[in-house]
Amino acid sequence: MTRIDRRPGLPPAQVPLAVGAPVLLVAVWTALTALVALAMATISTPTSVAGWVALAVAAPIVGLALLTGSRHVALLIAARRASTAAPPAATAASGERVAILFPVVDDFRADVVRRSARQSHPGTRTVVLDDSSRPETRERIDALVAEGDVEVHRRSRRGGAKAGNLNAWLERHGDEVDRIVVLDADQEIPGDFVERGLARFAMHPDAAVVQGSIGMRREGTSFVRDFGGLFARHAAMQLAGRDALGVSVFCGRGAMLDVATVRDAGGFPELVMEDTALSVELARRGHRLVAAPELRSLEDAPVDHAAFAVQFGKFVEGAVQLLARSRGSLVDGRLAALRRADLVLDLLVPVLAALVPLVLFGYSLVAAATSAPAFPWQVGIVLGGLGLAPLVPEAVHRARTRGLLASAWFTVRAAMLYASVSLVAARAIVMVLVSGRARFHVTPKSGAGAGVLAVVQRRGMEVAVAAGATGIAAVAVERPDMALPFVGIAAAGLAFGWRDALEPQPARAE
Repeated sequence: MTRIDRRPGLPPAQVPLAVGAPVLLVAVWTALTALVALAMATISTPTSVAGWVALAVAAPIVGLALLTGSRHVALLIAARRASTAAPPAATAASGERVAILFPVVDDFRADVVRRSARQSHPGTRTVVLDDSSRPETRERIDALVAEGDVEVHRRSRRGGAKAGNLNAWLERHGDEVDRIVVLDADQEIPGDFVERGLARFAMHPDAAVVQGSIGMRREGTSFVRDFGGLFARHAAMQLAGRDALGVSVFCGRGAMLDVATVRDAGGFPELVMEDTALSVELARRGHRLVAAPELRSLEDAPVDHAAFAVQFGKFVEGAVQLLARSRGSLVDGRLAALRRADLVLDLLVPVLAALVPLVLFGYSLVAAATSAPAFPWQVGIVLGGLGLAPLVPEAVHRARTRGLLASAWFTVRAAMLYASVSLVAARAIVMVLVSGRARFHVTPKSGAGAGVLAVVQRRGMEVAVAAGATGIAAVAVERPDMALPFVGIAAAGLAFGWRDALEPQPARAE
């Protein structure tokens, strides 16, 4: 397993930069915290010692949330200024050996693998890395292999989740190829993907990763039709913005990687967020990570709200795990200061999604108990506005294509969607802190379905927290309305879940 920690041998000339990144982050965070504290003290002046303590706790959390929100705005601006230069033309066969790798865990899609295997580059092989446990899935994989053009690799020990699956193949077959294309089980690439990826490598000889753009299939459930565009445009904005700022990363799929540099980095770090961890290791060694939006792939969006919650929970657990293990990255001068800042702020986003509602609820209780003004709405508006920044690309698209009212209604639904998983994030954080590890959850590929009561059971945590918060607010300060944020979280989750449960489930492609 690759560890994410600081390594010896840091050149003396880089030490000032090593100190600069965390100092700059802390300085900006301190300034924002001071502004929030000043606004809270001026507009909603505490009336007791407990109130001032609550302010001292809330201001740094809110300041950090403003900082991560500002990062989203910076990415939006950078994405608009991203290079529009024409991509390199696909080249003729160069003789390089390429393997397309499909890690699967009972989520095999024969149609996707079959079409993706039809590459124009003659040195391409396609391999299903099968970690499936269901006999029927293994039989379907073997049937596709029998058709020819596709191989299967199965390992004896299933450790390290997706990263371990990739490493097992590299250990056995890494000498047989020069580049690999890593895809998810439901991800499809066009026939010129490999050729175009090799053209990018020819253009950037020092690159370790050429990361393509990841689109979403828009057909299927109401949830997919509603939010598939949001996920795709957010990914495109991140790809373009990070490229413009020089902090491109490996997104875990839809990318071509140089085998020699990956092996030199110790392989894929066997963590839940192996993609971000590998990006750090490669950047430390001076390798470029290149964005290539012309390398297009297509994958499934989460099929319903339950699948989205599973996916988000996995992301939160992975972020907390990586934050704990990448502390040395903040003071490692081999990483550019901007990359270090982007890494930390990106990982903090889901953590703050859990912390901010809890902190504001606690602050409101103390304020009510001490007859002090509530949290200032002026600060709340700024906080909410920055929180909506990731929705801007899709909201603008809908305003242009469907009108302002449709865009506004979409923004409300999307804000409800992300609010609905705040407690999922809190649970994920607690799970990692208690167990000391993150779990790799496979996102469900079929809808949760079932009836209305089953939806209530799935969202039982949110309902229980909403009821508990209402009771606490009613007993402690006779203000049950202060629990409205948690009531809203539960209501949003139930609303999405009931809509999904009442909708006929589309047939799954095999």
